[in-house]
Amino acid sequence: MKNYVAFFFYFLLAIDLSHAQPSNINISNTQVLGGEPYIAVNPTNNQNIIISWMALDVSTGLRMAIKSKVSFDGGTTWGNTFIHPHFGPTWNSADVSMQFRSNGTLYLSYIDYRQAPDSGGVYITHSANGGVTWSIPIQIWNALTEDPSKRPLDRPWLAVDNSASSNDGMFYLTTKPAPWIAPPNRPYLKTSSDSGQTWSAFRYVDTTNFLVGNSIAGPMGFPTVSADGALCVAYPSYLSSQSIFPKVLLAKSYSKGASFQYYNMLVNSVSVQDTLYKLGYRLAANPSNANQLAFSYLAKPNGDPDVYLITTNDGGITWSTPVRVNDDIIGNGKAQDMAWVDYDNNNKLVVTWRDRRNGNGTGFYQSSDTYCALSTNNGNSFQPNIRLSNVTAPFDSILEQSGNDFLSTCLVNDTIYSAWGDVRTGKLNIYFAKTSVSTGTGIGAVAVDDEQELFSVSPNPVKDQLQILFTHRLHKPVELKIFNQEGLIVFQKRMITIVPSITIDLSHLPAGSYWINCINSEQHFSTSIVILK
Repeated sequence: MKNYVAFFFYFLLAIDLSHAQPSNINISNTQVLGGEPYIAVNPTNNQNIIISWMALDVSTGLRMAIKSKVSFDGGTTWGNTFIHPHFGPTWNSADVSMQFRSNGTLYLSYIDYRQAPDSGGVYITHSANGGVTWSIPIQIWNALTEDPSKRPLDRPWLAVDNSASSNDGMFYLTTKPAPWIAPPNRPYLKTSSDSGQTWSAFRYVDTTNFLVGNSIAGPMGFPTVSADGALCVAYPSYLSSQSIFPKVLLAKSYSKGASFQYYNMLVNSVSVQDTLYKLGYRLAANPSNANQLAFSYLAKPNGDPDVYLITTNDGGITWSTPVRVNDDIIGNGKAQDMAWVDYDNNNKLVVTWRDRRNGNGTGFYQSSDTYCALSTNNGNSFQPNIRLSNVTAPFDSILEQSGNDFLSTCLVNDTIYSAWGDVRTGKLNIYFAKTSVSTGTGIGAVAVDDEQELFSVSPNPVKDQLQILFTHRLHKPVELKIFNQEGLIVFQKRMITIVPSITIDLSHLPAGSYWINCINSEQHFSTSIVILK
C-alpha cells in the first residue's frame, strides 16, 4: 500500500566525508517477498529487539501476512517466526506498526483485508514476553461499517503515550483511505484509554481552515507523542481557498485528540512527480525534550530526490530551514528515498534512507544501499553518512511494486538498530544492522526473514480441522505441540514416520489464539493460529 505524497523545498548542505561501515551477515533465503519492516527495542531490556514485516511465501500460503522475529541478545541471533493471524480465508495483511509501553509490553497493529469485494479492518495485538507470544488480536477499525465508502484502513500508524503526564497510557491510531479510493480524502484518528482494548469513534485530523483539500489521494497522517503528552500528527494539505501554496501541517492536541491546534511545518512544497520513488515521511518526538520534533521527507530542489529534515525547538510553532541529510554530490542524479527519523533518549537523532549513490546510472532503476546519518544538535547539521549495507543491491522490478515502501530505525543509547528490505539475493529480504554511533561498526546486517519454514497451516483461522503441511523434506522425527495463551499444552504428537501432511481435530478447543511448535534435532519453527467458533 503506497502513499505518493512528498514535498519540494529548497535548501543546500553537502558534506564530502566517509565513515566506517559495519560488516554484514546474510542468513536469509526468501522464497518470494519480505517487505516494509518495523523494528522496536524493548525500553526495559535493550537486548530484546523485535522486527515485524510483510511476508509472502509458502509458510503463509502465498498470501501476504505479517511475520515477527525476536532477538534476546541484541540482534546477534534471532528466534522463531511468529505469523500473525488472518481473519478471513482469502484475506491478506499489510502495514505493520509497533510500539512499546514503558513497562515493556509490546503492541502491534496491522491491516487484514480483502479487495474486491472490499472487507477487513485494522487489528491490534500485544505481547507481554518480548514478542515471543501474542494476544488474540482486537479489531480497531471495521472498513465496512466506519466511513465505508472510503475504506479508511490504509497506513495505520500506532502511537503510544509514555510521557508520565496526565495523558500517559493513551493509544492513538491514524489511518487514511485505501489507495484505490479517489480523492477528496482525509486522515483519520482513533484513540484508546485502556491499552487498546476499546477504541473511540473516528474523527478527522484535519478541520476547517486546515483541510487536506480535494486533490491529495493519500493524505497520510503520521502520529507521535511529545515528552509532555501532546499528540502530534503531520499531514499534507493543498486547498487554494486556504493557501495558494501546498503545505505540510502539524495538528497538536493536549486533550487526547479531542481538539487540535494547527501549525505550518512546510510551505510551498511540491510533489516529487515520479511516483516510483517511495515517498513516505515520518514525524518523531524527542523523548527527553517536549519542545523538539523532527520531520523527515523527500524533496528535489537539485533535480533528483534527496532526504531532508526539518525540526522544531518550540513544540511545533516554528520549524527550521530544511537540511539536506545525504552527503553525496549535489545534483548528481543519484536518488534517495524511504526516509525515516528517530530520536535517542539523549537528544541525538538519526535519519535512515535508501541510497543509489553507488549505482552506475541515475534515476530510480539503479542499484541501492541503505545509509544513515546522526545529528547531535536537533538536525541543524549531520555527521558523515554511515553506509549500513555492505552489498550494493542490484535493481529488481519488485521494487516498483507496493510492499517495500518503508524501512525502520531505532536509536537507543547511542546504538542504531535498522531494518530494511533489499534484493541482494535476487529476492526481497529483510536485513538487520546494529551499529555504534561513535565507531560506525557493529554486528552488521542479518537477514531475519529466513523463509525455509518447516510447515504451513490451513485454514487459519480454523473452526474444526487444521491441516499441517510440511513444506520440505524432513529427515528426523518431529515433535508437534500446540499451546494455549496460558502456555499449557493442549495437543502433542511425536511423528517418527514423516508424512507430507497431517490433519488435527481442534473442535474440542475453545475459541482463541494458539501457538504451534514443531521441532526436531535439525529445525525449530513456530506459528500462531486462531480458532473461531
